[in-house]
Amino acid sequence: MDKFGISAAISFAVFLTLSSASPIQIHAGFELLGTVEGKIFVIPIVGPGSDNMTYQEAISKCASAGYRIATLESQAQNDVVEANARRWSWIDGIDLQIPDVFFSINTGKNLTYTNWTVWGQRPVIGKDDYNCIRISCNQMDCGWWDVNCTDRYSVICELPVGI
Repeated sequence: MDKFGISAAISFAVFLTLSSASPIQIHAGFELLGTVEGKIFVIPIVGPGSDNMTYQEAISKCASAGYRIATLESQAQNDVVEANARRWSWIDGIDLQIPDVFFSINTGKNLTYTNWTVWGQRPVIGKDDYNCIRISCNQMDCGWWDVNCTDRYSVICELPVGI
């Protein structure tokens, strides 16, 4: 085989490798919100029940598609979700163990990044019924709200990649 033949064979092998490499696919019933810092963020496509989940049901919805509820760990991750999420949605964070100390159900550690809205900040110190986190935007403010875990919203899910 001459240099041309070897070069053509290598080029063809590279083409086959690149064309057969499977990109990350979004599970049916979900739409892509964006990717940042090694995470893919998705949300259920609008349809029956997509905006009507308790916090526990939201966790199950993500898990059923191979995702987990989104843990927003930086302003960049928060910005991707806020810019693309058009519905009130659950995100990771719960304070059932210690009032007003929210922890991640994904990592079991306290949240180190938060983005409470002006209106959703933790004004009440101590035990209350608002133990889960919703992310939402209105005309005045985007950010996180502490809400009752039995309220019903959509959910932001994530898939860590390259880890």
